Amino acid sequence: MLRGRKPADRTENGAASGTAGGAARRTAVATAAAAALLTAAGPAGGAGAAEPAGAAEVLGAVESVADIGIGGFGIGGRHRVVWAGAEFAPPGKSTVPAAVTYDRALVPVGAGVSVGRYDSRRGMTVALGVRGLPEGRDYGAHVHTGPCGARPGDSGPHYRNVPAPRGSSAVPRHANPENEVWLDFTTDEHGEGRALSSHMWRFRAGEARSVVIHEHRTRHDPGHAGDAGRRLACVTVSLDPEPGK
Repeated sequence: MLRGRKPADRTENGAASGTAGGAARRTAVATAAAAALLTAAGPAGGAGAAEPAGAAEVLGAVESVADIGIGGFGIGGRHRVVWAGAEFAPPGKSTVPAAVTYDRALVPVGAGVSVGRYDSRRGMTVALGVRGLPEGRDYGAHVHTGPCGARPGDSGPHYRNVPAPRGSSAVPRHANPENEVWLDFTTDEHGEGRALSSHMWRFRAGEARSVVIHEHRTRHDPGHAGDAGRRLACVTVSLDPEPGK
């Protein structure tokens, strides 16, 4: 597990922040692999209610992108890949679906979601894909620490590679796309969207358990850093260092 390392990360709409060209190339390779992974998997059909905070259906967990027919990215060695998907449903009185919507207008019932994780030698890439949302709209999205629940706040705070001291959660030094996993996206004319976030670190076991979709893109300014508005929907998915286990 890679902890305490200065991040050299990349998001879909951002440039690599590391100084070494090799790190940037590795990030680009991971991003390309995750994009192909998300295209191959697509959002799953059928979520169904599970016990409270049931996880999204794991569509696959393999040792290499080549094992699912995705190759040609110049990736050497073996790298674990996991992807999962579900359809959004409202919370029930005694059950919580794997993908739960708290705002049916902005995340309609039946909209699909896929979450993928690709592990490289030095870090990871997380991929998010959605379909069936209102077209041409900006959304924020982040990895959170807890599983989804009947209430929007049940999934806990954002996952952070370097935890912030108490009372400093909205400081850009801690709430930023290098220290957290931000997956903001804009839907196209078909209501589909995707986002990728690559990092030179990996999740700690048991501390990254969901992806939450928010009402607007994530802010960077002091006092509001990391804020993306209301929690519209949530998908419970295992993002541990050994995905799929």
